[in-house]
Amino acid sequence: MKLIILYGFASSGKSTLAKRYTDDNPMSIAIEGDELIGMIGGWRTNESDARHLVFAYTKAIAELHLGSGHDVVIPYLLNDASHSSVFKEIATKHNVEFYEVYIDIEKEDAVNRLINRGCWGEAGSRSLTEDDRPELEDRFDYMQGIMGQLSNITSIKSEQGDIDSAYKELERVTQSN
Repeated sequence: MKLIILYGFASSGKSTLAKRYTDDNPMSIAIEGDELIGMIGGWRTNESDARHLVFAYTKAIAELHLGSGHDVVIPYLLNDASHSSVFKEIATKHNVEFYEVYIDIEKEDAVNRLINRGCWGEAGSRSLTEDDRPELEDRFDYMQGIMGQLSNITSIKSEQGDIDSAYKELERVTQSN
């Protein structure tokens, strides 16, 4: 069994890779925070509380699913380095292989992808435009800083429109043990 955390900026391909993984691995689950937060009424006006709940739900679902004997993959925009150790503790508790994979894309590409998508990803999130570029670049830099605090992260490249290559790399990384 495996616990796979897919880190990366919004629109880097985390959710797409997670979906592909679950399609190829019966009974595995992708725990998508964007979907969970969208289920919480009024999350935009209580965003901090909602995000804390989503993290708690993510941990609980991961624990339950690993406990049932199945793989878990979590597409995750890391905003707090301590979350990495929480996921590692869950993997250790369930005696499963633990992989932290960073989907590495250049800042300009990441910001362009997100602006082209037009929103963060959560249902009800505000629209993004070219005017948001400076904020998005700052958020990318912030995420990069947090990623720099972690060790044992494996990076894979993600080229827009080439999910097959990124997925093959994910398979190679998570089948290395």
